[in-house]
Amino acid sequence: MAGHPSIHRGPSSFEDVLHGAGLSEREADSVRTVVMGLTAAEAAPMMGVSASTVGSYRQRAYQKLGVGTKAEFLRMPSCVQWQDALAREDAFGKVAPKAVPELDAPRKAQTFYLRLFLKCLLASVIIVSAVVLLSVVLRPRPSYVDSPNGFISSDYGDVPDVTGMRADAAASALASAGYYPEFQPCTSSEEPGTALRVSEIGDMKGAEENRSVIAWDGGGASGYNLHGNWKAYALIDVAV
Repeated sequence: MAGHPSIHRGPSSFEDVLHGAGLSEREADSVRTVVMGLTAAEAAPMMGVSASTVGSYRQRAYQKLGVGTKAEFLRMPSCVQWQDALAREDAFGKVAPKAVPELDAPRKAQTFYLRLFLKCLLASVIIVSAVVLLSVVLRPRPSYVDSPNGFISSDYGDVPDVTGMRADAAASALASAGYYPEFQPCTSSEEPGTALRVSEIGDMKGAEENRSVIAWDGGGASGYNLHGNWKAYALIDVAV
């Protein structure tokens, strides 16, 4: 009886051993599945019998072949030869990937330059993004002075020297000392909003409410009430 079509027949040297030992086709199929690496349960549906029946076929085949165990059977030279061939030829039903058709030369060149263009474009985007990010992260922070640099003597008392402070902080320091803060925008290489100097100290009669407001890139100061118990006004030159 012919073997099951799903079960591979071995090379002639292997098949000759089975034939010489007088194995039936069922017994031969059972030990062929051993070489293929199948368990009795896996081989059973291929042979159309139960797993226990496959085991019985294998035991009878081992006896006829003169071996006692599966391990001894697999060490037989004809089994080793077939196992090596199976490993080389991938005879366990694995499908080799389909070959990709070769592109002709013009299409190869077109594909190459397209990929090169896309890679260059991606690299440019990454570089520009990195430069923008670094410019934001590494942008120098304004270095304002935290507190007045001593005092300036005047006819109205000691006025805080707010040079180098941020304009709103300078105004707060002056107001806390009793001086009405006024601002005068000045073009300067200093960071915008920096108090350059207290350029004028005068009687409150000369104070101007519209000069209590200043704005610059990144900030501003305003809202001081002209009326109150001010000692004098202090005009601050502010970089804008």
